[in-house]
Amino acid sequence: MCIYPRFRKKLNAFALISVLVLLSILSLLALEFAQRSGINLKMAVNHTYSTKALYYAYGGYQAALALLKNDTNSYDGPGDFWYGGLPPVPFGEGSISITIEDEKARFNLRNLVSTLGKEDKRRSVMLSRMFRFLSIEPSLVDGVVDWQDSNDIELPNGAEASYYHYLTPPFTPRNDGFITTGELFLVKGMDRDLLFLPPSSRSPVGNEEYVSLMHYITVYGDGKININTASKPVLLCLSEDMDEFIVNDIIEYREDDPFKNIQDLKNVETVSDILYDEINSLITVKSNLFRISATGMSGGFSQTIMAVVLRDARGFRVVYYNRSL
Repeated sequence: MCIYPRFRKKLNAFALISVLVLLSILSLLALEFAQRSGINLKMAVNHTYSTKALYYAYGGYQAALALLKNDTNSYDGPGDFWYGGLPPVPFGEGSISITIEDEKARFNLRNLVSTLGKEDKRRSVMLSRMFRFLSIEPSLVDGVVDWQDSNDIELPNGAEASYYHYLTPPFTPRNDGFITTGELFLVKGMDRDLLFLPPSSRSPVGNEEYVSLMHYITVYGDGKININTASKPVLLCLSEDMDEFIVNDIIEYREDDPFKNIQDLKNVETVSDILYDEINSLITVKSNLFRISATGMSGGFSQTIMAVVLRDARGFRVVYYNRSL
């Protein structure tokens, strides 16, 4: 069959174009496959580093438990190998950082209310003092108490269900002890800045030495404060007669000679017998609760495990556990 020359040229041109289009499609598919393969490879490598970082963190957590298990002296504080922080440990392609803190160095919010659901006015006054030192309005303590007490009677600056039910969205106060310190977000008048910013960032007269409120509070333990580990704001809240001069003397004394029992506090010259008699039921020198933070680093990735553990004769019981995602 005879095909005209012009028609033949069109067929050849169409075939050439078809081949070029097909080659272009195949090239794009090959490029996409290569890119996806590269992305998948990178994702696999990143996943490996992230997993390693998590294993390092878990190893650091287990190492912290071992350190605490071997801490068998009669007190907790200066002189213990975990006290004051531990240097990062190089490990494989990364490193492990471990921090162990005494949870009894903090003020327990749950002790603002008794087991019968009634306000403990002494503890309320203590927290009010701490708020004052941290440049937080002391009257906000009323809301923290009302959140936990069992009645529906509002304190002067507090709030009960009738207040929270009209919020958007509405909710009901717990009317029981805090489960986590994060519940403070829900309490009337409390906000993120008060919890997470240091006083100097919120107030022109805020003490630059102090950090944020979240570093000084807890919801774990019996409420006794370890005078070997408590920071200035926590020590200051123990009594209206506890001033910065006395607190500085206590901290200086314990760094040289940790308190082996609470009676040793009377060895600090500025601590009077009256002050000691007032606060001795609030304090301890031994802890059974510790906050562990273990961070693993690998290939630029980090993973952190945070836990609060209870130490007793049987070993350790985890009361709080969280890890980064």
